[in-house]
Amino acid sequence: MDPFDGPGTGPHSLLVRLLITLGIGLLIGLEREYAKRVVEKEEPFAGVRTYPLIALLGFLCALLGEQHGPAFLVAGFAGLVAMVVASYVMMARSASFGITTELAGIIAFLLGVLVFADHILLATTITVLVVSLLTLKVRLRTFIATLSPADIRAFIQFTIISALVLPFLPRGGIGPGGVWDLQEIWTMVILVTGISLAGYLLVKLFGGRKGTLFEGLIGGLVSSTAVTLSLSRRSRTGPANAQRLAAVGIVAATSVMYPRILLETWVVDRGLALHLLPAILAVTATAVLTATLLWRRADHAPGSGASEPLQVTNPLNFGVALQFGAVYMLVQWLMLLATVHDPAQGLYAAGLLFGATDMDAITLSIARQGELDEARRATAILLATVSNTLMKFALVVVFGERGLRTRVGLGFGAILVATVFALLLG
Repeated sequence: MDPFDGPGTGPHSLLVRLLITLGIGLLIGLEREYAKRVVEKEEPFAGVRTYPLIALLGFLCALLGEQHGPAFLVAGFAGLVAMVVASYVMMARSASFGITTELAGIIAFLLGVLVFADHILLATTITVLVVSLLTLKVRLRTFIATLSPADIRAFIQFTIISALVLPFLPRGGIGPGGVWDLQEIWTMVILVTGISLAGYLLVKLFGGRKGTLFEGLIGGLVSSTAVTLSLSRRSRTGPANAQRLAAVGIVAATSVMYPRILLETWVVDRGLALHLLPAILAVTATAVLTATLLWRRADHAPGSGASEPLQVTNPLNFGVALQFGAVYMLVQWLMLLATVHDPAQGLYAAGLLFGATDMDAITLSIARQGELDEARRATAILLATVSNTLMKFALVVVFGERGLRTRVGLGFGAILVATVFALLLG
C-alpha cells in the first residue's frame, strides 16, 4: 500500500493533506515574518520557517494520535502551549504584551490537525480569516477610532436581535391564511440587517480612500437607495465634476443590489437562486461596466469632488429591524391577497408595486412562494428591480442636478435594457 494513502479517513491522500498543511503554515508565517521583522522591526516569536513546522507538528500529532492513541495529540498541543506561554513571559519582561503572534502559532497547530482530519475547506477558510485579521491590524485600529457610542450600541443591539430574540419566537403560520411565521420573519430581519452591517463596516474601513466607484459599490451593500439620495443631493452643492462622480456612485451602488438579491434568494430557495444566476450576472456586469466607464471619464484630481467621502448611517437598531419586519409582514399579506385569483399575475403586479419601496422585503416574499415555478418567481423579482431602478431615477430627477440626470439615465438605461433581455430570455 502507498504510504501516503495510509491512516486518516477522507478522499484526499496523506501527501495532499501534508502539502496543504505546509502551505497553510507558510502563508501565516510569511505574514508574521513580514509584519514583525520588516514593519515593526521586532524579533518574531515564529516566522516563515517556524509556522510551517508548527502546522506540521499538529498534522503529525493527529496522525500519531490516530495510530497510537490521543495522548500524542494532547502531549503535542500541551507542549506547544507551554512554549507559547514561556515565549510570552519572556516578551512581557521587555514590556511587549502582544500575544497575537503566539496565538497564531496555536491556531497553525490546530489547522494542521484539521487538515489531517480532511476538513480542508474549513481549514483554508480559517487560514484566510486569520491572515486577513493579521494584515488588517492598522486599518482595524483606525476603524475602531471612527466608531461612535451609537455604533457600539448598534452592534450590541444586533447581537440581541440575532442571538436573543430569535429562539423565543414561535414557529408555524399565524395571521390571515397562516401567512406569517415569526421565526422565519425574524431570520430574514437578521439576514437583511447583517448584509447592511457588512456594507457599513466596509464603508467605515475603506470609505473616502478609494474614490466614488469603490464607495458606491460598498455603500450599495448598506442601501443603494440611500446612496442615490445622498449623491443626488451632493451633486447640487459640489463642483461641476461632482455630477460625474455622483453618477458613478449611484450606478455602482445599484449594481450591488443584484448580488444582494442573489444572496437573499439563495438563503430562502437555492433552486430559485440558480435560476436567477445568469440574469443577475448579466445585469451586474452591465451595471459595473457602465459605472467603470463613467468613472474613467470623470476628473479624479484633488478638489474635483473625488475626495468627499460617502456618508452612510449605521443601519442597525431595533427601530429599523422592527420596521423592516413590519414591512416584510405587510408585503407577505398583500401578496397573499394579490395571488388568490391569479398567482402569477398577482406576483408580477406585487413585484412592480413593492419593488419601488423595499427590494429586500419583496425579494424574500417572492422567494417564499414555493407553489409557483422558479421561472415565474424569477420574472417577478426582475420586474421588482425594474420598479426599484425607476424609483431611484425619480430621486435623481427630484434631488439631482440636470447633468446628473443624463449620466445616471444612461447608466440606468443600460441596466434596464440588460434586465429586459434577461426577462425575454428567461
